[in-house]
Amino acid sequence: MTAFGVAGDEMTELRSLEEANEVSAVRLVSKRQKAKVGDIFRLSPVEGIFLWGRLIKRGSFFGLDADFNLIYIYDAIGPDRPSPTSLSSQNLMIGPSVVNNLGWARGYWQIVASEPVMPGDALDHHFFIRYHGTGSTLDYDIVDEQGHAVRSPKVEKTELAQSGFGNFNSIDWQLRAILRKRGII
Repeated sequence: MTAFGVAGDEMTELRSLEEANEVSAVRLVSKRQKAKVGDIFRLSPVEGIFLWGRLIKRGSFFGLDADFNLIYIYDAIGPDRPSPTSLSSQNLMIGPSVVNNLGWARGYWQIVASEPVMPGDALDHHFFIRYHGTGSTLDYDIVDEQGHAVRSPKVEKTELAQSGFGNFNSIDWQLRAILRKRGII
């Protein structure tokens, strides 16, 4: 089995299902948490390294009739809550990602605050990469939140994530790849 995921501006290849399911994230809280839109949370892909995220939107994505979470992971590293400018939609480490509730429910994502999401806190549009499944990283479409192809969107690489649904683990391995590339881990 070979699976791909977007990590920064490159693809990361997972060599097995076991590797894809291996949990490397650090559990930060022992009790289940229920997240709501506007929650600011921290996560730790490696002991002693903290990153910050926010639940931006809850809704249905890619044509499915079920609610999921759209999160931002910011390019802000440190144990203490970063400045408001660091928690900006212009400062994303990975593209907006659609995830389930497991990060909070299993204690890997620690909610530290909640604030209303204001119009300036979110990107105007959310776009995603949908691979055609040919094995080529060059064979893809850019799609919107409903899964419809978008022609020639003006979007930065850090504003794109793979279409589909993830969880704390898929976010964790993307972040670990970026931190490795930066020489932080």
